[in-house]
Amino acid sequence: MSPSIEFLNVRKSYGAQPVLRGVSFKVQRGEILGLLGPNGCGKTTTLRLIAGFLSPDSGEVRVCGEPIGSGSLAARRRIGYLPERAPLYDALRVRDYLDFVAAAKGVARTVRAQAIDRAIADFALENVVKKPVGTLSKGYRQRVGLAQATLADPEVLLLDEATNGLDALQIVEARALIRRGSAGRAVIFCSHLMQEVTALCDRVIVLHEGRTVAMADAAAAPRLELRMSGMGAEAAMLALSAVAGVSDASARDDFGVTVFECSVDSPEVADALARRALASGRLLALETKHPTLEDRFIAAVTQSPAATAT
Repeated sequence: MSPSIEFLNVRKSYGAQPVLRGVSFKVQRGEILGLLGPNGCGKTTTLRLIAGFLSPDSGEVRVCGEPIGSGSLAARRRIGYLPERAPLYDALRVRDYLDFVAAAKGVARTVRAQAIDRAIADFALENVVKKPVGTLSKGYRQRVGLAQATLADPEVLLLDEATNGLDALQIVEARALIRRGSAGRAVIFCSHLMQEVTALCDRVIVLHEGRTVAMADAAAAPRLELRMSGMGAEAAMLALSAVAGVSDASARDDFGVTVFECSVDSPEVADALARRALASGRLLALETKHPTLEDRFIAAVTQSPAATAT
């Protein structure tokens, strides 16, 4: 199955300031991709390029196999977009606003009422359909923004800070609504909230200084950590990384204690590591670590771009 979103070696600058420096990734239908990065790293620019609001300086953006650019109206009709500031008209009642958006998106009059009813049901707006948008709470405004993004049944959904500014209960509600509205679509979810990306996304891309510095599953596999004495970091790497089933190993000295971390392909590997460590020194501790997305994000952006650029 061909990807729904293809972002191919894209470069973009604003004047002399480069924002994206050859970024590439793909998103399949049914996948939610999290987009993370410090302020100014190019997250919003990436979404605007996919939506067709901007054009790349070089590279190519494709949606459902069609290039985004001049004359790409057919491709753009397959996109639903919720920017950081939802494009709402406060004077309109919720249903009138959705009707206006549906008409602007080219939803046929014969099916427009049905599409609006479905969006209202999907995002639990039944109690506010007759209220002016300007009277709604922040949570309900976000629901209306999500509803307009999915009105034309798009194959691609772009969400920029969709839970920003919501309280804890509203975030839980929005998370469930986003999952429901994302079903069967290729989704890019951009957020500063690590827990939201972990809860919603299948895969994560980290942008830093205009480059892709990390691409991984949202939930990291656990790692083993051994703390020992009597064996330095270099000796630990030689002895322990050679154990069958060990991968992605690292070792460091931590105030006289050697810390060895690795991934293992089965629980039995931990026993072999413990025996090898005891044969060469003194094993102080062995535990399973569960790296958070925040840990991995910080590690990615603090490494040098030259070493981590994809």
